[in-house]
Amino acid sequence: MIVDVHTHVFPDEIALEVVPKMAAGAGIKEAVDGRLSSLVESMDEAGIDISWLQPVATKPRQVNSINRWVENGRSERVVAFGSFHPECKNLPGLIRDLSSRRFPGIKIHPEYHSIEPDDEKLFPMYEAIIEERMIVLFHAGVDIEIPTLNSTPDHFARLIDRFPDLVMILAHLGGFRQWEEVARVLIGRNVYLDTSYVLGHLPDEDFVTMVRAHGVDRVLFGTDSPWADQKNELEHLRSLPFSEEELDLICGENAERLLRDGR
Repeated sequence: MIVDVHTHVFPDEIALEVVPKMAAGAGIKEAVDGRLSSLVESMDEAGIDISWLQPVATKPRQVNSINRWVENGRSERVVAFGSFHPECKNLPGLIRDLSSRRFPGIKIHPEYHSIEPDDEKLFPMYEAIIEERMIVLFHAGVDIEIPTLNSTPDHFARLIDRFPDLVMILAHLGGFRQWEEVARVLIGRNVYLDTSYVLGHLPDEDFVTMVRAHGVDRVLFGTDSPWADQKNELEHLRSLPFSEEELDLICGENAERLLRDGR
């Protein structure tokens, strides 16, 4: 079972307009066009069984419509996390509603949401996430399209100290272009790291060293599609000097366990 825990899709009419603009703003070329149907085609080509959608609401009024849309897009091969915005009223209520609708977690993007992950404003929501045995996946580190940096390894280290029972996934191996700090304060901590948009940006030797130092049982395969190509990312990961047992954990077993057991 191959699971990509970090993908993005948009309604067809929005994807065809927004994805090229976002890619141009970041100075990259998108791998696919951002439609759900294109993601499934990409999964088929790459040999990926399941993808997790990680939607980002940039305005509070978008949250409900985005959550309804990704909810309708769920299938045996597509798992949807919920969207969130820090300016929504009654954040614990939002979490309980998402839990009742079988969302396994939410995505937080501290740069798009203009909030630090350890901001006390979010603490009641984190408590609800813990109570509902849900997961939170954070964007971590630099976002190549946005100049702010609200999601440093130090922010996440403080959050782990404050909420040791909060099940967290930190994208981009704990912090894009922040990997020295990740090694200093996050490696070995009780947190999951995903591999999205890391391979080819971090030297392979450093990647392997960090993954093993953190523990392969807490690393999850992710691509950040449509910004990276699923097939290329999976082939790159498989080319590294991991054992078959290590690859099985990273590529799917850890994600399956996390959804099943919440840990």
